[in-house]
Amino acid sequence: MQSTSKRLRIRMRSLEQSSTQESSAHIIASSSDLLSEFLLLRLPIKSLLKFKSVSKRWLSLITDPHFSRRKNHMNPTPAASALFLSRPSPLANPLFTFIPLDPSQTTPPFTSLTFTDHPRGIEILQSCNGLFCCSSIEYNDSYNLKYYIYNPTTKHFTTLPPLSGGVVLGINLAFDPSESHVYKVVCVQSCESSYDHVLIHIYSSETGPWRASGGPFSAPASMDFSGGVFWNGAIHWVSPREASLYFDLREETVREMLMPSLPDGFDERVIRYFGESLGHLHLVEIYEDFTSQLKVYEMERDRSGWFLKFRVDLNGVAVVFPDLIEGYLEENDYYHYSFSILCVVRGEREEDSFLVLHIPGKIIGYNFNSKSYQEILDTDCPLTFDRSYAFQYIESLSLV
Repeated sequence: MQSTSKRLRIRMRSLEQSSTQESSAHIIASSSDLLSEFLLLRLPIKSLLKFKSVSKRWLSLITDPHFSRRKNHMNPTPAASALFLSRPSPLANPLFTFIPLDPSQTTPPFTSLTFTDHPRGIEILQSCNGLFCCSSIEYNDSYNLKYYIYNPTTKHFTTLPPLSGGVVLGINLAFDPSESHVYKVVCVQSCESSYDHVLIHIYSSETGPWRASGGPFSAPASMDFSGGVFWNGAIHWVSPREASLYFDLREETVREMLMPSLPDGFDERVIRYFGESLGHLHLVEIYEDFTSQLKVYEMERDRSGWFLKFRVDLNGVAVVFPDLIEGYLEENDYYHYSFSILCVVRGEREEDSFLVLHIPGKIIGYNFNSKSYQEILDTDCPLTFDRSYAFQYIESLSLV
């Protein structure tokens, strides 16, 4: 009898606990604030995208601007989980090769951009913390280009207002979700009244139309305004022959950017990579065709100069991937190393940082710390030796 009574008490306590748990679950499910706080905000973005179809209420919560901002602040500097490599093509609707950097990234969000209908397709100009700056493709008609800001995670986009005035020399996206939900687009145009001067116009997702920033200023003729990189509150541009510049978006001023000294005998920079990862700005310059040694430089946070961050020796890689080396006709000739640097990827931990290389027929990753390498994927994408057109993919709910 006693044991029966004990079993009943245990069962009653179990039922009370179960009832309490069910009651708690019901309370959370019935409260939008609690549902967001204790469930939705803790889920990965990939799961949130699936759960939008659970109900209209869940859809409303997940797509709410306040929810998006809170989600960004929980992980203000997310790492790139993949790269998109642009495949040069004279045909309409260019294709992109998807390069996963995270094992969870198995399915590409897209292979071509079709978020808006355009006869010749859409290309990516830049990626910045989860957003893409894109443009329509217009052969021999740059004045009629249309520009877009696209979130490849949510598949939402906005069309930027038309530009007037001089030739567009570069469109640059500036977005830091750890600082603000507002993104800005910086356009550099030729000055119609002076051939050696340029003008800057800014578009803000908060205020809307393009507006001029300051007056015309002199810029090096060799400046690559289309290859700007956003880092530490500024757009940075490099020039192979003259002074490099950066545009501070807080003060809206253009300043000279310090660069490493050129090697003896060279009067022009050979820039093989210039990009940002996890709040770090990187530069790789190579001045010898017949070298397996790479030096990766990083900019000081206060922009006082560059320091050597990583050294890379590709000889070990060439043993496993002999296609990395192109031999010349004579047996005793030098070897030419065939590769393109797609991205310097920084990890949360220093030992997780690695280099993504495109060699003939393959994309490989090289770990800076362990000096190990792994094959990421096979590819038939043509190898280019200029600064590559690889764009970081970062999952984001940011609004456009």
